[in-house]
Amino acid sequence: MTAWTGAEALPAALSGRLIAQALDAGFLSGHPLRGLAWLLAFGAVTVVGAVASRQVYPQLADVVEPLRDALTRRVVDATLRRSALDPAPPDTAALSRLTRQIETVRDSVAGQLLIVRQFAVTAVFVLIGAASLGTALLPLIGIPLAVALLVFTLTLPPLARRQRALLRAEEDFARLAADTFGALRDVVACGAVRRSDAALEAAIEVQHRARTRLAALGTVRRLAVALGVHLPVALILLDAPHLVRGGLSAGDVVGALSYLTVSLEPALRTLVQGLGASGLRLTVALDRLAEASAPPPTPAAPPAGTAGTGEPVGSAEPAGSGLTLERVSFAYHPQAEPVLADLSLSVADGEHLAVVGPSGIGKSTLANLLAGLTSPGAGTIRLGGAPLAALPAERLHAARVLIPQEAYVFAGTLRANLGYLRPDAGSAALERTADLLGLDGLLRRLGGLDAEIDGGRLSAGERQLVALARAYLSRAGLVVLDEATCHLDPAAEARVEEAFHRRPGTLVVIAHRISSAQRADRVLLMDTPAPVLGTHHELLAHSAGYRRLVGHWSTPPGLPPQALPTGPRGAVG
Repeated sequence: MTAWTGAEALPAALSGRLIAQALDAGFLSGHPLRGLAWLLAFGAVTVVGAVASRQVYPQLADVVEPLRDALTRRVVDATLRRSALDPAPPDTAALSRLTRQIETVRDSVAGQLLIVRQFAVTAVFVLIGAASLGTALLPLIGIPLAVALLVFTLTLPPLARRQRALLRAEEDFARLAADTFGALRDVVACGAVRRSDAALEAAIEVQHRARTRLAALGTVRRLAVALGVHLPVALILLDAPHLVRGGLSAGDVVGALSYLTVSLEPALRTLVQGLGASGLRLTVALDRLAEASAPPPTPAAPPAGTAGTGEPVGSAEPAGSGLTLERVSFAYHPQAEPVLADLSLSVADGEHLAVVGPSGIGKSTLANLLAGLTSPGAGTIRLGGAPLAALPAERLHAARVLIPQEAYVFAGTLRANLGYLRPDAGSAALERTADLLGLDGLLRRLGGLDAEIDGGRLSAGERQLVALARAYLSRAGLVVLDEATCHLDPAAEARVEEAFHRRPGTLVVIAHRISSAQRADRVLLMDTPAPVLGTHHELLAHSAGYRRLVGHWSTPPGLPPQALPTGPRGAVG
């Protein structure tokens, strides 16, 4: 890059000298063809500089692309580690840092390398060229240029502070907007629309003021160009008679002016604009990335004999897969209507519970609470007698599995997808599970367990079967299916639920068909302030709400009302 930069700076080094020769030895001495030849030489040097400038960019990519990759790896690693150790809500600005700030660093570093190297070489060559025309020109050019650079350098710290303030204002607004629009339903339900509007307007105003203050200080860039270029031009013109009497020719004076206007002015203007804009963004972005990539704090060790939440370690080890809810309440906002209120429920180890109710009543919320993904506002949820809040993350992950309605299939082999929660499962176990749940057709179509799969090419039902087989193979004692069979036909759904019914452990199904409720040991109806619990037949006999709900469902043809036996389930064959 340095070698090509030297070739790129040839026009800056020779422009004044060639123009002076064109005037003194050509046009002013009565030899226009000779003057034209010197100008053509200047044109040829300009072409050489343009070719050299083009050769700089491949070298530039070799510098900035590895930098971008290294920053991405460092920030991703630190963000994931911090999220794993910090119980606070996830870092919503992490994506912004990756997509915006890392790209800002990459682009800004590339720009600064281009700008700074070009200005440095140009300034040196301009001073050397001016000295070759006449040493009297050096103070007229060098002193104003040094003052301009000093003034601009002194303004960089306040410019960086204002750029940093603008970036923080943008991030704060983005975070507030994401939180507000993500909770829009609760905002409207709580009557907090005006308050939310006021908060957003205040954030916009802060951002506007920060941008205005930055723009006001940015006018210093024009002052730097005026001091570094326009002032020397004025000084040379004012001192031209004295310079000519001192031995400089008219061509030398015009050549010195050419050095300033043709070479130095574009380089200085680009420098102050680049450092005042992309350079400041680079400084601020690097500061923010340094915060993001800092090693996460080491969590403090819990007191001896406890599991971090004050619960005794012994109570944080589930004894079975039974569920107990003790006066559990949950609301998405302190002023919002609670989704659950004082719910007490006991699900025996090995029991099959179906949860039914109209859309929006809170069934998925209950599923998230049972899986420990959401903490109740009040009350306690126990799994195998151990409070969910006291279970270490790795123990909770091993004790339960939740399959949501939209199943996740990642790129890779079918074997990796099925065995994700059971890495030690052999091919025979994977194939038996695929056959048991009805995944054998997909297995044959793809060409075996080691076939690469693309989730986007699978149907919604096939993705659900892959996720269900993954959950079935896990060693988790509690399985929660949140409408995880909604894309399957009734026969396939019955096959899946029969397999899970015979699987050891506790099964909770958020049902969307009456057949799922009929197959369960008990049914929880969430349709009133006080949910109702009982068997399918008990609820039909004693709950008008359940009868109304059943009236909107239809039993699939060919399936008896009680497709599976109730009661304890045996081991999987």
